[in-house]
Amino acid sequence: MDSLTHALVAAILAYVLGFPQFIPFAVIGAVIIDADVLFSLISDRHPSLYLFIHGGIAHSLGGVVVMSVLAYAGIALATLAGLVSPSVLVRAGPAGFAVVLAGAFLHIAMDLPATPGLPLLAPVSDKKYALFILPGPSIFLMAVSLFFLIWIALGVVTLTEGMVAYGAILVLFLLVRFIAFLASRPALRGTMWAIPQVNPLRWLAIYDSGDAWTARDYRIGLGLTDPTSYQKFMNTSQKEVASCSALPEVQRLRYHSYIVTVKKEDGVIIFSDPLRVSGRIFYPPHFKEVRIASGERDTA
Repeated sequence: MDSLTHALVAAILAYVLGFPQFIPFAVIGAVIIDADVLFSLISDRHPSLYLFIHGGIAHSLGGVVVMSVLAYAGIALATLAGLVSPSVLVRAGPAGFAVVLAGAFLHIAMDLPATPGLPLLAPVSDKKYALFILPGPSIFLMAVSLFFLIWIALGVVTLTEGMVAYGAILVLFLLVRFIAFLASRPALRGTMWAIPQVNPLRWLAIYDSGDAWTARDYRIGLGLTDPTSYQKFMNTSQKEVASCSALPEVQRLRYHSYIVTVKKEDGVIIFSDPLRVSGRIFYPPHFKEVRIASGERDTA
């Protein structure tokens, strides 16, 4: 989910639970995790640091703690610099950090239902975990969050009215997606991944067919479309490309992809994500392909 939605949900929960004085701490905790969008300035140039990217190591269980400590340290430094009133920290006390940490874990909990998933155990493992109920970033939720924030800021609705209406829409949205998720399960048994699309009635089903990956679109009420197959290895073999698989560029490609195919053309070994290359999946938009030839590395 987007940072604005994370912030609004954290603020509403703090308010509803009777802790309005902790709203700033909850909001900071809920949004600090998305500061990892800046990490790509480094990892884009250093493939071995591929976990340092938006949705990467900062979205792990350990990363949540580290980012929360940094956020609270930032609040303390801002207080020492006179940018924040000391009374804010004094009134909050040790509970202030606890709320920042709670806001950060709330962020992770809100992201878990969505694809492409979170590396919860990073840096020990880069395996992603997701409930596959929601598609990646939701434009709808971001638009709703922005709409209500503007209405509340302009005084069109009161804070309480805005929170009630916003909460109702959010719950309804999640309920519709969850019902669609349950309704799709019988038809999508046996899939490696059933990836939710923006349309809550549509899913992209991916199967392991042995020598190939198979992808089929599924729409509730209409069933599965004809399959599209992607050969895992073309003009090469798993044994031949084994030495290339450990390259950081290839590891980064696998991290961003559901499936990876390998082919050899004119002496060039090409690792690629056919789903993102063909446009069947748009997110994440970068690092869709790696070309390796005569010791030279070329990524796209």
